[in-house]
Amino acid sequence: MKRLAFLFIAIVLILSACLPKFVDRSPSQGSEPPPTLQPVEKILSSFNPIQGTKYLMAGVIAAPATREESLNILDWINRSGYSSYSFNTYNYVFFDLGMEQYHRLLPSNEYVIYQTSGFPTLQYDPANPDQPAPTVEWWVYSVIKKDTDGSGGLGGGDDLTIALSDVGGNGYTELIENVDAILSQVYKDSSALFIIYNTDEKNYIAKINPSTREVLSTTEMDLGGDVK
Repeated sequence: MKRLAFLFIAIVLILSACLPKFVDRSPSQGSEPPPTLQPVEKILSSFNPIQGTKYLMAGVIAAPATREESLNILDWINRSGYSSYSFNTYNYVFFDLGMEQYHRLLPSNEYVIYQTSGFPTLQYDPANPDQPAPTVEWWVYSVIKKDTDGSGGLGGGDDLTIALSDVGGNGYTELIENVDAILSQVYKDSSALFIIYNTDEKNYIAKINPSTREVLSTTEMDLGGDVK
């Protein structure tokens, strides 16, 4: 009986010593793959005319509860602000009334167009408060292309890519990548658009020529070591 008890104790001690080794071989949480992006049902919204141009513009959007909810999804393009935020716009479709042709802005519908801004914008003049808004010449887009925050979806916590096209969605060009946040967009003229943005806890001013779709210069702002 004593031998059996001694043998039992010995087996328990051996198993206790080996158990940590088995535990260490189990996969750690850090090695788990990132969440898989879930597919989104998409539809084409109604087309809205872009005032002063021959173009109409529609969105490829996440399917709403009813089709009627998509009718005015792009009514912002006819307001003086010419700017919109969205988490459910995956592409734009432009229709050229002159050529009677349509085309997509992006070659696929995999990304999220988080912000769209049209330039030039209306500058308020107290002497002429009723002046009409200028005709849009350029669109600036903030595009989310990757799930950089590991949330399993494309959203406001992911890096942005800043891109530009003309008012008809032609000449789409990606200009700045890996942007954490856009702080300001200032349009001077057709040869100078300034975008102030933050990335990696640093602030930058990029000067862009919309006509040639080039980044002319990028300046890191020296605001002191305590400013991120």
